Amino acid sequence: MLADLHIHTTFSDGINTPEAIVRQAVAAGLSAIAITDHDNVRGCDRAMAYVRDEKIPLKVLRGVEIDTNYKGKDVHVLGYHFSETEPALRQAMAWNRSQRVDRAQRITEKIHSLGYDITFQEVLAEAAGSRSLGRPHIARLLVKKGFFPDVKAVFDTLIGKGKPCYLRQVKLPPREAAALIHQAGGIAVLAHPAEIEDPALVEEILDSTPFDGMEVWHPSVLQESPRHDWLAVARSHHLIPSGGSDLHGNPGRFPSRLGEFPVRYEDVAGIIESGQSCRE
Repeated sequence: MLADLHIHTTFSDGINTPEAIVRQAVAAGLSAIAITDHDNVRGCDRAMAYVRDEKIPLKVLRGVEIDTNYKGKDVHVLGYHFSETEPALRQAMAWNRSQRVDRAQRITEKIHSLGYDITFQEVLAEAAGSRSLGRPHIARLLVKKGFFPDVKAVFDTLIGKGKPCYLRQVKLPPREAAALIHQAGGIAVLAHPAEIEDPALVEEILDSTPFDGMEVWHPSVLQESPRHDWLAVARSHHLIPSGGSDLHGNPGRFPSRLGEFPVRYEDVAGIIESGQSCRE
C-alpha cells in the first residue's frame, strides 16, 4: 500500500483541486493522503466531503503546512490531526496568509520595476480561489505571459532565494508553530529537512522544537549528494517518520502527479494512525 502525506491544492499554491487530488490518489493506488495546504484547511474540507459523498475508500488526514523561520532559514512545519476550530491556530494561519499577501505584492512590484509587464491584480486573478498567496502564482503568471518557459526558470532567474526579486516573509519561529499545533490537539512534523541544506542546523532545530515527527521521504532527498540518512536522524530523536511528494503539479517540477514519488503506507503508518482522520 502507498500513502502521500504532503500535498498542495488550489487552496494554496497547487494547481489541482481537492477533488482532482482524490481522483489522482485513487488512480495511483494510494490508501491514504494528507492535504497540507499553506496556512489553511479548506482543501482538506473539500477532499473530505468529496470522499464522503462519493463513498471513495481513501483516508484523508487533516493537514497544514506552516512556514516558519529559524536563524534566517525557512523551516516548514507540517501539522496533522489537529482541530481546525482552535482559535489560536486559526489566528496564526490568518496572520501568515496576510504576510504572504504583503510579500507577494512587494515581489510583484520589484519584478515590474525590472521591466516585466505584470501587476498585482493579475497575480490575484492567477491565484483566484487560493487561500494562501505564494510565489508560484507569480511564476505561473510570468509563464502565461510568455516571459519564461516554465515555473522553475522564474524561480532560478527572479524569485528564488538569492535572486533579484526574492524577499523574505515575516514568519513565526518553528517552536511557536509546533506549540500551536499541539494546543489544537495535533502532531507537529518537521518538513523536508534536506531543503534546509545544513544537517547541523537541522539537529539544532530538532533539539529546540518539540516535534512529534520528521518528513524522512521527500523529493528533495533525491538532490542530496551525499544522501543524508534522515531516517536515522528521526530515530535518534524518537520522531515518527513521515513522507510525501509535496505535490504542487507545476510543469517541470517533480513530481507532476501523485504516485511518481511513492511512499509506503507502512513507513508512515505512525503518522496516519496517530490521530483522527478527516474521513469521519
